[in-house]
Amino acid sequence: ENVVVEFRDSQATAMSVDCLGQHAVLSGRRFLYIVNLDAPADGHRKISRQSKWDIGAVQWNPHESHAHYFAASSNQRVDLYKWKDGTGEIGTSLQGHTRVISDLDWAVFESDLLVTSSVDTYIYIWDIKDTRKPTVSLSAVAGASQVKWNKKNANCLATSHDGNVRIWDKRKPSTAVEYLAA
Repeated sequence: ENVVVEFRDSQATAMSVDCLGQHAVLSGRRFLYIVNLDAPADGHRKISRQSKWDIGAVQWNPHESHAHYFAASSNQRVDLYKWKDGTGEIGTSLQGHTRVISDLDWAVFESDLLVTSSVDTYIYIWDIKDTRKPTVSLSAVAGASQVKWNKKNANCLATSHDGNVRIWDKRKPSTAVEYLAA
């Protein structure tokens, strides 16, 4: 059965589905909309947000133990939200980038790690247990448009830069371990 639910006034810029397949989050400028995928026609919940910036990326934590957390980037900041028992709230914010955050990705093997990329040329790895500053900082010559963790190696991630790809090992943050020219 296909169900279509319209959010005409949402002006959604990003969407993510949780690892349990129970909820989707759609991001708009003024609200985040949480949809119960088991009963999408029954309405949705809204989390209010105060920002003049659109959300660039949103992603639920992929680990069942942390399935109630999702991250949403807006300009130079990432807000970590907690969704539980039908209500949502910002738990904390990650701030460190000096330009717009282009992408984010939760770690595949470690439920507390989140990576962010930005046009400011930095890629930051954050531990959500201590959000004061990034735990690892990677620096490239050009800004990164995308970042993704490796699904087979807990220490590696990839970033894309103007059509090129860099492979990084978080244990060796000074330089990329591999450079793939497009």
